[in-house]
Amino acid sequence: MPSVNDVRVADPGWFESQEVTINTFVDKIASCIERSEWETLAVVLEARQVFLQKLYAADVPERYKAQLKSLAESILLQDAVFLSLVEEQKSAVMKQQMALDLGRRAVNAYNGH
Repeated sequence: MPSVNDVRVADPGWFESQEVTINTFVDKIASCIERSEWETLAVVLEARQVFLQKLYAADVPERYKAQLKSLAESILLQDAVFLSLVEEQKSAVMKQQMALDLGRRAVNAYNGH
């Protein structure tokens, strides 16, 4: 992952390179959720957090501040979508666990009689 400092803030393509990095994180997060790769998701989220802390702590020219605010808002919206997807998967796993427990109890009851 590129860091905030890989491209100098004064460079014309600075903001676009930050967006590319954020979109890379979005793709990786979506992939982790889709594949239920929770350990990898934790690593990606931690790396994104470090990147965002550096990005928003950087001294950026005024011309980028509105774009950075908009980017932060879009990240929050995307995170809400991701959270919803994770909750859906959690619910599905809980239903599977309940069905498995019910099946085990049925087998135990059958074997016990």
